[in-house]
Amino acid sequence: MTSLLNPEQELAVQHIEGPMLVLAGAGSGKTRIVTHRIVHLLQMGIPASEILALTFTNKAAEEMRYRIRQLSDRFVLTCTFHSLCAKILRESIHEIGFNNRFSIYDEDDSLSLIKTCLKTLNYPDERSTVKAMKQAISHAKNGLKSPGELEKPSFPSHEFKMMQETYALYQQKLKEYNALDFDDLLFQCVHLLRASPPTLQMYQKRWSFVLIDEYQDTNMAQYVLTRLLVEKHHNLFVVGDPDQSIYSWRGANIHNILNFEQDFAGAKVVKLEQNYRSTEHILSAANSLIAHNTSRYKKELWSTLGAGDKVHIHLYNNEQEEAISVTKTISHYKKEGISLGNMAIFYRTNAQSRALEDRLLKEKIPYILIGGISFYQRKEIKDMLSLLRVACSPSDFLSFARTINLPKRGLGLATLEKLKEHATLHATPIITLCQALLKQKNTQGELKLSPKQAASLQEYLHVLHTIQEEKTGKLPLKDLLKNAIERSRYLDHLKEDPETFEDRKANLDELIATSAEWQQENPELSLEEFLEELSLKSSVDNPHHMYESVKLMTLHHGKGLEFALAFIVGLEEDMLPHLNAKESPEALEEERRLCYVGMTRAKRHLYMSASRYRLVWGAPRIMQPSRFLQELDPQHLDWPTEKEVTVSDSLPIGTQVVHKDFGQGVIQKSYTTSLGATYDVFFPHLRTTKSLVAKFAKLQVL
Repeated sequence: MTSLLNPEQELAVQHIEGPMLVLAGAGSGKTRIVTHRIVHLLQMGIPASEILALTFTNKAAEEMRYRIRQLSDRFVLTCTFHSLCAKILRESIHEIGFNNRFSIYDEDDSLSLIKTCLKTLNYPDERSTVKAMKQAISHAKNGLKSPGELEKPSFPSHEFKMMQETYALYQQKLKEYNALDFDDLLFQCVHLLRASPPTLQMYQKRWSFVLIDEYQDTNMAQYVLTRLLVEKHHNLFVVGDPDQSIYSWRGANIHNILNFEQDFAGAKVVKLEQNYRSTEHILSAANSLIAHNTSRYKKELWSTLGAGDKVHIHLYNNEQEEAISVTKTISHYKKEGISLGNMAIFYRTNAQSRALEDRLLKEKIPYILIGGISFYQRKEIKDMLSLLRVACSPSDFLSFARTINLPKRGLGLATLEKLKEHATLHATPIITLCQALLKQKNTQGELKLSPKQAASLQEYLHVLHTIQEEKTGKLPLKDLLKNAIERSRYLDHLKEDPETFEDRKANLDELIATSAEWQQENPELSLEEFLEELSLKSSVDNPHHMYESVKLMTLHHGKGLEFALAFIVGLEEDMLPHLNAKESPEALEEERRLCYVGMTRAKRHLYMSASRYRLVWGAPRIMQPSRFLQELDPQHLDWPTEKEVTVSDSLPIGTQVVHKDFGQGVIQKSYTTSLGATYDVFFPHLRTTKSLVAKFAKLQVL
C-alpha cells in the first residue's frame, strides 16, 4: 500500500490518534488519503464499526465505499452528513419528543406547510413569500438558530415578526405531524446530542475515529455536530482545501477549516502539494492567482509532469468571436487526438452558454451541459418565445395556455379547457374567441368570465396587440422583445422565486442580445422567421445523448473534475469576478477561488479569454478584462503575438470615442504612420474595426 503514496501522503495515512488536518491541493489525491487511512486503521486492529467517514454527496460516499472494498473486505460506515443524522435520529429522536417513525418532508411538502402557516397567521401566502420564508428558515436551521434565537436583521420589524412567527408555527406543525424537513436532519440531530448527554456519549463511544472529506464545505450545523462527536477522543481526521471553498452561498464557512488548529488543540497539519493532474505552467499560473487571497493556508502546487504548454490568454472583440475561436481550438485538438469528452468550457453564469451553444451547433460539435439546461430549453426562454408566437399566430393554443397565467391572471385549468373546447367546436382561433368573449356585454353559459378574469384577459390581449403593432411598424426585434417582457409583467412572475431570479433575468438579457445579433445579420427578415430559426435550434438532435461530447458548465460545477483541455471564458470585470461580489472583500476572494478551481481542472492545455464588448439588453457594453488576468504571473502565460504600440502623444488604448459618421467606438490599437497618429477603432454597432488618422478623423473623447 505504501508504495502508492508519496512521503506527505504516507505521513497522513500513518497518523493514529488526535486531530489532523490534511491540506490537500487540487489533484493531490485526497480521496486516496482518506481510503488508505481507513484501511491502515483496520490493519491496526481498529474495529470497522468504530470508524465513521463523512462526505457531502451520495456519489462521493459511494466512490469512497468502492475504494475501501478494493482494499479491504470489512464494512465501514461511509455516508453523507444528512444520512448519518437520519440514522442517529431513527434510533434516538424519541429522546426529544418525536416518534422514531417520523416522515422526512421533501421541498414541495415543506413549501406547502409553510404556505398553510402563513395563511393561518394571516400573512400573504404568494409563492414568492413562501419561497423566501423557506429560504430564511433553512438558513436559520443551518446556523442552528431556533425561532426564539433569531437575531433581528436590518429589514423592517414587521418582516422579522412574520419570519419569527411563521418559523415557530412551522416547527410546531412539523412536530404535530411527526415530520422533519431536510434541514431538520442536521438541526434536530445537533439538538438531540446537546439535549441528551447519555445519547451523545453513546455515539461518541460508537465512533472512536471520524474522517471528513471536503472539510472546507462544512456549515455551522455540520461543524458543531463534528465537535460533539469527537470531543471525548479527539480522533478527527479532516481533508480539505480552503483554496477550493466556493460554496458560501450554500452556507459553507471557510473559517471552519482555517480555524482548525485553534478549535482542536494539538492538531497536526500536513500539506499535500504534489499535483498528479496538471503540467507545471498551469499550476504555477494558478498558484500566482490564489496567492492574492489572504484567507488561506500558504501552499504551492507542483508537478513532475513537465512544463507543458503555457496558459493561453486571448482578448476578443465580443462573445461571438470568442465562441468561434473556442470551437476552432476544439477542432484542432480533436485532430491532435484529444477526445471531445476530455474537453470542457467553463463560465461564471448559465446565460453565457448561449453564444457557445450556437457556435457548437453550427459546427456540429456535440456537447452536453453539466448541471444546466440548454439555453433554448430554459423555461424563461420558452415562455417569452411562446408569448411572441401567440402574437404571431392567434390559433396557437399551446403558447396561449403556457403564457396566459405568467404572471397569474386567475384563468384556471377548467376555464382554459372550456375555451379550448369552444374554439375547437367553432373552428375559431383562440385569440379571436377571447376578443369576441370580451366584447359580449352579458356573457352567458359556460364561457362566462368574472370581472377579474375579464380584466386580466384584456390586459393579456393588449400585450399581444402591442407586439403585433410593433412588429408591423418594423420596431427592432430587441426593442420589441424588451417591451414584451416589461408589458407582460413577466419579471414579476420570475420574482416569485427569488433564488433563481437573477439567473433567469440574465438569460432573458441574453435572449435580447440574441435578437439584436440576429437582426444585424438578417436585417430584412421577420419576427416569424426569427422564431422559426430558434425553434429549429431547440429541436435539433439532443446532444445530451452523445457520449463523446464537449462539457459545458459553470465554474461551480467543475469542482472534482479534470480535462485534458479546458477553457475559461468571459473573464471580465462584473462577470468574473461577478458584479455582486465587488463590494465585499470576502466575496471577491471566493470569486478568485472559483477562478482557481477552474484553472486547476486543466491537465495539459488551458485557455482563458475575455471579450472587449458584450451585448447587454441588446446594446453593446464595453467590458474591462478581469483583474484575475492581471494577477497571473506573466512568465507562465502565452499572450497573443500581436502587441499594441501606444504612442506617448496619442490617445491610449481603451479610450471611448465618437466619430461623426461611425458613432461610438473604442480605440483598440494606437500607432504612428506617415500621416501621424493613427488608431484602429472598433465600432460595436457596426461590428467592424476602422483605421482612422487622428488629424482627419477628429474623434471626440467620451
